Amino acid sequence: MEIILYITGGIALLALAWLFVSLVKALKGMQAMVAQLESDLHTAVVAADEIRAGIMPILGNMTHITANVSKITAGVQNQMIGVHETIDDALDVIRGTIDDVERLKNEVVATVEGPVNLVRETANGAFGTALRVANVILKLVGNRKKKSYNGRE
Repeated sequence: MEIILYITGGIALLALAWLFVSLVKALKGMQAMVAQLESDLHTAVVAADEIRAGIMPILGNMTHITANVSKITAGVQNQMIGVHETIDDALDVIRGTIDDVERLKNEVVATVEGPVNLVRETANGAFGTALRVANVILKLVGNRKKKSYNGRE
């Protein structure tokens, strides 16, 4: 029985040795993968450092950039207020001009309307009556001449 125990112990030691050899082989395969992973991580760290080096000045200037943007915005706002006021002034000038044109039109109408009304009243008054009398006389004289011509024939 001792021999069976020795044989079983030997088999166990061989199995343990085989386990260790397999683990060593697996670890060597893992070592190449870990080396590749380490290389990839190093590349990622270098890229992150480059990005950080490029971004840090921008982030450092962010306060300056924000202040400049605020100044530009305030300047544009002031210019827009100025444009608005200029447009209001121009509209006031246009309204004043329209009022002046309306006033001048009314004055021209009043200036021309007076003599026209005078002529109209005169034509409807004594002058109109004289013209009507002259028309009646011309008709009477014209009718007598026609009758005398008709009587001679």
